Amino acid sequence: MAILLITYKTRNPTKDYGPLYEGIRNNCSKWWHYLDDVWIVETTDSADELAKKLYPLILRNDHLLVVRLVKEYQGWLPKEAWDWLNERIF
Repeated sequence: MAILLITYKTRNPTKDYGPLYEGIRNNCSKWWHYLDDVWIVETTDSADELAKKLYPLILRNDHLLVVRLVKEYQGWLPKEAWDWLNERIF
């Protein structure tokens, strides 16, 4: 199981990006989406595998970054966000 961070920049305000969000939810066993344009997900896919599944759901001029998380992170988030991360990342 991998914990991946997905972030993106969509460039077309008239496009329906609902399929992208559903694609993320459907390819991950658990997900956390507290920040705009950022998801942290639990999945059996590698970053490469998940990105390839999401590419068809965005436009060519959009941007997508999928990276694996490890237990070296820091930030300013609510307690429930840290609890979610700390339960999954080792």
